Amino acid sequence: MNEEKKKNKSLFLKIIKKIKISHLIILISLLVANSYAWFIYIDTVTNKIDVHVKSWKIDFFDGSQPVTDYVEITAEEVYPGMTDFENEVYVHNYGETAATVGFTVLEADILGTVYRTVEGKQEDGDTLDGDELTSAQVVSMLANDFPFTITLALDETSIVAQTGVATFSATIEWPYESGDDELDTQWGTDAYDFIHNNPGDPCIRLEIKIVIQQSST
Repeated sequence: MNEEKKKNKSLFLKIIKKIKISHLIILISLLVANSYAWFIYIDTVTNKIDVHVKSWKIDFFDGSQPVTDYVEITAEEVYPGMTDFENEVYVHNYGETAATVGFTVLEADILGTVYRTVEGKQEDGDTLDGDELTSAQVVSMLANDFPFTITLALDETSIVAQTGVATFSATIEWPYESGDDELDTQWGTDAYDFIHNNPGDPCIRLEIKIVIQQSST
């Protein structure tokens, strides 16, 4: 028995000696790459709702003129029972005086229907035709007029000097049963058709303008 073990051990050592270190490195690299690729695949599939949506950290500094930043929020897919979507923008005041912060919806695109607000057209220098909704009206519409709820909110409108932080958040919720089966079916079908007829286009796209300026007090 001991003699057989010695033979097996000797054979194993001979095989090991024939395997070059470079071969082992290549093998390990392939295993790591495949594992990483699989992780990316799973992450993309399970988080497809916000694959193109990330959190931004915007740092504003003290100045006599208002500072403006534009944020685009997109959701690739929406459907009844979807995972709740949330995106946050953090506004930091590193200046030496207090500041006020606010946001304006310039445009909302819902399944290809575009709502350019009064403020959005004014931003572009376009002539108003009288049918446009204001930013406030679009915010209300997004929160109340669909089977899904899109909530836009700012937790603080006044932020203290140097350490103040305000958070702008955008959330999308569509429970499996919103309480209106007819609307769920209609909009669920519309969302499905939009996704298949417009590959690469997000179901929801919001263009937001965030402005921070020195407080007058």
